Amino acid sequence: MSGGAGGVGAAYQDILSEARVLDDAGDGLRARSADVATMALDESVVASALLCPATAARAGLALGAAAVGPQGLLPISIALEGSALCLRATVEAYQFLDETQKGIFDAIHVAGGFALGAALPFLAVGAAGLALANPQLTATLGAIIARNPKAFENAALTKVFENPWLMEDAIAIAPGLLQGAAITLTGGLAVPSLLSGGRWPTAGYENAVAGLVTTGNTFGVFKDSGKFRVVPADTKGAAAPTSVADIFREQGKLGDSENHGQIQISTVVGTDGVTSHIVQIPGTQDSSLTRGDNPIDMTTNLKLMSGQDTVLQAQVARAMKDAGIGPSDPVMLTGHSQGGIACAAMASDPAFRKQFNVTGIVTGGSPIARFDIPADVSVLSLEHKQDLVPMLEGRENPDRANWVTVKRDVSADVATNAAKGGTPGVLNPLSAHDTDIYATTGAQIDSSKDPSLAAWEEQNAVFFRSGGTVSRYQIQPVAP
Repeated sequence: MSGGAGGVGAAYQDILSEARVLDDAGDGLRARSADVATMALDESVVASALLCPATAARAGLALGAAAVGPQGLLPISIALEGSALCLRATVEAYQFLDETQKGIFDAIHVAGGFALGAALPFLAVGAAGLALANPQLTATLGAIIARNPKAFENAALTKVFENPWLMEDAIAIAPGLLQGAAITLTGGLAVPSLLSGGRWPTAGYENAVAGLVTTGNTFGVFKDSGKFRVVPADTKGAAAPTSVADIFREQGKLGDSENHGQIQISTVVGTDGVTSHIVQIPGTQDSSLTRGDNPIDMTTNLKLMSGQDTVLQAQVARAMKDAGIGPSDPVMLTGHSQGGIACAAMASDPAFRKQFNVTGIVTGGSPIARFDIPADVSVLSLEHKQDLVPMLEGRENPDRANWVTVKRDVSADVATNAAKGGTPGVLNPLSAHDTDIYATTGAQIDSSKDPSLAAWEEQNAVFFRSGGTVSRYQIQPVAP
């Protein structure tokens, strides 16, 4: 667990809230000290000096001490405001250190990726030379693999599953590695810069991905093209979620082949008359590099991760309008994998939030750490320790009061599923990305008493009332 009401970010907010209280108290006491000081000049006190000068003097001294003396109101107000200043400075120092540490790790990964990428062609040549120089060793290794290639593959998958940090580090250096290799292979900066639209070389994650998209466009791939529309679809088998587990059960249904290209919207009206909506966006359904009839594809993944608008976002907005979602209706955006990335992108988009009142998002297996989601949007992120997809942004989710991240080790679930329908003993990292397993994680969240999750549940209870209705919208290509 990280983030939320029990996270470090919430502690920062508590400290800043305490600083405001102390500041306000200091302002009040300072104003009172001025009032007390002026009492020494009150006409009744001045008049009494004619009759009882000693008593009037003592009264004046007492009032002065109460106002500005060592234990007086003014020094106390200064001490309170000084404490408030120290608290704010402490929070700023911690936040600065957090951001600096994050920047250092990013820089290390980028630099390491560039260096390894630049050397990669030479390493490949060296490996080939070593293989040619040792034909017996090469033949032996080839024979071992050829004897049972499936066993070799299964062993590799299990090793990655049991050591997810291997892929986490590899993914973190990937943007730099790709650029470094491109620079070495093309003999300089000119060609990569030209192909990437001037974005490469770059240390920025979004620019690195955007450069990859632009380079791909040159060769006819990763084009977010085509005209699409949304039309009502059959809701057979659909149900309005009343829990986090339900959200991912419905996400799984959207992933079924007969439901490809569909967006689901659940609507519930509370006894208070408030109409709330849960919008569900599926994960990647087409892994090809070129656009087909379904924009929930690899092109959309890359465009979303580069911070660019996509056809998918436009169609989700169209479906929401067709469903009658009003500008003030509370909306929760939910998604698995690519669907979660789209949720984060839309929640971070001021133009989208002008159209819709996004108050919460729920994601599962989605790399969304780099999105600038506003503090007034409640975020719940589910991530599995062995799931490679949430690692793709190369950064941990931020620890904020509005953002709860739940990470879970799913070794037991994956092993059970492998024994039932897969290959017993083989732990495949792709299995950790499955919506069914995210639903089991959701069920544990639903029954958890963790204070961060309890606060999240209370804040979002409006979306999980019973009696909701469901509509679905099919994204269809429009004939030219």
